[in-house]
Amino acid sequence: MPAHGHGERLSPVDSSFLQLESAHAHMHVAWSAIFSPPEGGAPPAIEHIRARVTARLGWVPRCRQRLLPAPLGIGEPRWVDDEGFDVAAHVVALSDPADPVDPQRFAEMRDALLSQPLDRARPLWQLAFVPLLADGRLGVIGRVHHAMADGAAALQIALLTIDIDGEGGDPAVAPWQAQEPPTTLQRALDPLMRGAELCSGAARDVVRAAKAPR
Repeated sequence: MPAHGHGERLSPVDSSFLQLESAHAHMHVAWSAIFSPPEGGAPPAIEHIRARVTARLGWVPRCRQRLLPAPLGIGEPRWVDDEGFDVAAHVVALSDPADPVDPQRFAEMRDALLSQPLDRARPLWQLAFVPLLADGRLGVIGRVHHAMADGAAALQIALLTIDIDGEGGDPAVAPWQAQEPPTTLQRALDPLMRGAELCSGAARDVVRAAKAPR
């Protein structure tokens, strides 16, 4: 997932995923997986997982950005930093860590979660954990909206919790401060400015074509 910036406008293609979404057709990419705990150890607590994700959020800056609709719906929404970002809203536990979950119940939890839309008032991703399966392993269900990421980028979000090299180390948590979103006036004028730029560019092309030798 590219490190897109604060205030960037959603592309028309990605915006179409928002428009196509309905109460019966959610436009998120989703996956589920089952992991074994460290040898001789217990599955990690949800607080530990949240701390690990927080330490790695710098890898995927979009994870702390939400969509800001265009004024009057004219134009595409913008990605802006979520001033109220709370990792606990995105890394959640679906069951009590002392309550073993059998395969059928895990499947039911997964189906129920994936039948719910992501909250558009927040960054459009979530990692949900079942801390203890009946066989002692850990279950995870991830989802990310198509407007935010494709399948490859969804994998990057999954890697927020996984150690590929087995070292188990995390980077130091870097300070992060949300930037203020563009004002309503700035967002309202933006389509007009873009239109003026397009007209100006077209006019220059016409002038160049008229001056070109035949």
